[in-house]
Amino acid sequence: MNSGTWLRTLVHLTPRQLLYQGLRRLRGPARRPAGVTREGLTGVALAMPPPAVEGMLMANGGLRLLGHSTYDPGVDGWEPEADPLYVYTLHYHGWLSQLPVAKACALVEHWIEHHQEGVGWEPYPTAMRTLHWLGWLGEQESHLDAGARRRIFGSLAAQLEHLRVHVEHHLGGNHVWTDLAALCSAGLSLAGPATVPLVALLPAFAAQVEAQLGPDGVHRERTPSYHCLLAEQLAGVVALGPTRINAPVALRLEAALERMFLALPAFTHPDGDVALWNDSQLGAPVTPQRLAGRLGRDLPEGSADAVDAGLFRRCFGPWTLLFNTGGVGLAHQPGHIHADGLAIELSLHGERIVIDAGVGTYTPGSGRDYARSTRAHNTVTVGEGDPNQHELWASHRVGGRASHRDLSHGPDHLEARVHGYGAAGTHRRRLHWDGERLICEDSVEPHVAATMRLFVPQNCAMILHDNVWHGRSANGRRFRITAPPGTPWLCSPTPGWSAMNQIQPRRCIAAPVPPGGLRLEFTEAPPDLKDTSR
Repeated sequence: MNSGTWLRTLVHLTPRQLLYQGLRRLRGPARRPAGVTREGLTGVALAMPPPAVEGMLMANGGLRLLGHSTYDPGVDGWEPEADPLYVYTLHYHGWLSQLPVAKACALVEHWIEHHQEGVGWEPYPTAMRTLHWLGWLGEQESHLDAGARRRIFGSLAAQLEHLRVHVEHHLGGNHVWTDLAALCSAGLSLAGPATVPLVALLPAFAAQVEAQLGPDGVHRERTPSYHCLLAEQLAGVVALGPTRINAPVALRLEAALERMFLALPAFTHPDGDVALWNDSQLGAPVTPQRLAGRLGRDLPEGSADAVDAGLFRRCFGPWTLLFNTGGVGLAHQPGHIHADGLAIELSLHGERIVIDAGVGTYTPGSGRDYARSTRAHNTVTVGEGDPNQHELWASHRVGGRASHRDLSHGPDHLEARVHGYGAAGTHRRRLHWDGERLICEDSVEPHVAATMRLFVPQNCAMILHDNVWHGRSANGRRFRITAPPGTPWLCSPTPGWSAMNQIQPRRCIAAPVPPGGLRLEFTEAPPDLKDTSR
């Protein structure tokens, strides 16, 4: 990382971010609270719907998080030697509601006694833990004895005060959203004088929600899994009835939640889960299908446009096409962005056929670098050496950014262009349906070396005959990808992930984009009558 990259990153930060970034560098992360217990909370006034579970309770009584081996914090402690995301997730207490009441209470009190400073007191895990504690307390408070209630509500009051004075303005984006959602949820659901400054944050939360949602209702960080998580947090606040505190703000929050729900189809496959755009994951605690269920609604069907986010869905015959025009979205917080402009995913009769790389880790290194790279996505790299569309560095940083232009969308077509940062040419992609075939046309102007890549699941059989790829999915769906005669294809195994630490190997078929462009046709093939597997 050179000084130019640094400056190209800093120029997008807000003045408030810069101020708080400087303060954080002077003070360090907020891991040491002013006190570990406080007065001011007397109990639950209104039960909050529990957030989605995060983590699994194993038969031996330990916890399994993010694909790691079983861990028991009551025995092994609260600061395991693991990557930062795992340690954060442990401190979320997202597994709390799965435990028997006595076990859950014992672990909560163990945390209170044995983790009085450290990573679990950083604002984001404090906010997430607050939400899970609120959901658990709403269901189990009556089962706690007076001593446990005093200790738990005393700790919670201290955590909320610590969070209130350390909202993550140095990061902005989804972290500030979550911090404020936790504070407002606590203010609305708990009883006692300590709730007064918390409910006073409702207008600030509404302002953040409105600033972070685009006109199409998609969260501007453009990461579907985070959109769903944040929508669940917003739904929790709405369910607690902010109308009784501030009716105008309540109406704004309800309207924002409706927009977030209606935006779901733009990045959702027929299986009810997200396209793996940016740092999204399959089977995350909150999927579009689970969010809809929480809201007591059915997921909208059919084609969908989220124009501001650049995310689209088209239902073309047996195909469901998800299209991602790319872009950074929330310019000052691009931490979850990949260099994936003009990427596609495809489902055939509801089964995923063309898949994105996903993400397996947030830890800096080759795996993280690859998952964010342009060459990991179903799009075109432009230039020798497969350069990225954005200037990616560290684990969550973006310097120079690609430009996106000439978007055109209609019921039977989608088209856009992307010019990568420092790129020698512009990639144009046009997708259209002629009633029988899904056609993908790629070109690079002016022409330079460029490579188009498509990724299919490893268990999807692919056979090349003449200029046609014959594919057979794991469930027996058959399809063809037809290219111009003489296209010099390469096929190779490549990495991929369905979720954190969940490996999902893929197969890559790749071809150069010639001067006249590359045209591919996707068609469903008739089933093999000899095949009885279906």
